[in-house]
Amino acid sequence: MALPLDCRLGRYEARLTLMLLGGLLLRIAVFLWIPTQPVSDFGGYFMRAKSLALVGRDEVRPGLRDSSHPPAYPILLAAVLRLAPSADDLLAAKSANAALAIAAALLGADLARRLWGDEAGLWTAALLSFFPRSILMADLIASENLFAPLFLLFLLLASRRWTGAPSFRLAVLTGASVGLLTLTRSVAYLLPVVWLAGFLGGAPERRRVVAELALLLAVEHAILLPYAIHNQQSIGRFTFFSTVGGEGLFVGNNPRATGDWYPWIEDLERLHPGVSARGALAIDDAARQEAIRWIRANPVRAAALYVRKLRLILTDDAFVAGFTILGERVLPGFHLLKAHPRAVRLGLRAAGLLLALTGLGGFVILVRRAREGSAVDRTLAAGFAAAALYVPVVSAVIAVNGRYRWPSEDVIMPLAGLWLSRKESKRGQS
Repeated sequence: MALPLDCRLGRYEARLTLMLLGGLLLRIAVFLWIPTQPVSDFGGYFMRAKSLALVGRDEVRPGLRDSSHPPAYPILLAAVLRLAPSADDLLAAKSANAALAIAAALLGADLARRLWGDEAGLWTAALLSFFPRSILMADLIASENLFAPLFLLFLLLASRRWTGAPSFRLAVLTGASVGLLTLTRSVAYLLPVVWLAGFLGGAPERRRVVAELALLLAVEHAILLPYAIHNQQSIGRFTFFSTVGGEGLFVGNNPRATGDWYPWIEDLERLHPGVSARGALAIDDAARQEAIRWIRANPVRAAALYVRKLRLILTDDAFVAGFTILGERVLPGFHLLKAHPRAVRLGLRAAGLLLALTGLGGFVILVRRAREGSAVDRTLAAGFAAAALYVPVVSAVIAVNGRYRWPSEDVIMPLAGLWLSRKESKRGQS
């Protein structure tokens, strides 16, 4: 007679497996029910992946090589498209997203379990598996699908160092995770600052931390080196970054900037006549030059706009719905969810607010323990706060939308898991 699943895997493993399987099946069902078409940046990622899979070149338009997006996510999708038996490339790419979401849930569960026990791990897995934005995100050909598990891996490695002994091995692994994150989204380049922030709650040996940081940075840049060489050969510049950083800076910092993206190329063309014909690198350089000039000339307005962009990141709940459900180009024709846009937006907002409140509850638990003398919790509070704030704070320099909040939500899910597990424990004791 076959043993029950709980007996064969153990209670924790069985419950975790069921959650992950449920999250995977739910995402597949969403792909079939909501056949979103990729547009804008999401369409660009898909075209790059198809080009890499078919002809081995990183191109959006045939014969026009550029470096407008970091390469890691398109490379991963290209590998999937080459191996996928299905002729439906879009479904294969979305299936890869679903697998990445489950990897994120597994890593988040491991992180929370190591720090706070089985129940915190299970709650974290449930949140990452069934959070509405995360489910819809898998329907987008968005680099955040890869960024999420890598960011949680970084936090898992960093937290092991914050709460443990010095380790050059962990420094190497953390540096590799930062390098891969930067190859996914350039904003991750300064994540070593978050790694350092975790030590603010303790009193580590400074020389050892400096040595580990040097090793971390060396590994990070070793991972980035092939991309910089590729850029030198492709666009004539040795750089670790894509060629849209200056554009984002200009769109978010000029006399007409609102904080969000808008059709901006004509504004730059008026300032630099003919720049559009000189290629992506010239456009990016001119855009960066004009943005920096405007910021220096208008520091008060630039600061106010920065605050406005932070607010936009925190309040734009419906961005994921706009690119998966509500836009006519992304979901042509009638669809039940398109017929009820207000309900979709309210549902996403409610889920985001509940996550924020439970995540704040978990952070409060850490702070209270730190005040009671727990050096470990003081370190974790500093590290998690830095990780949650990092992407919005860095990204608000450019033009933004609610997409820049997604990594922060992923970071606070283990904290929400901590709070929910403590509430469950108290109910069990009463």
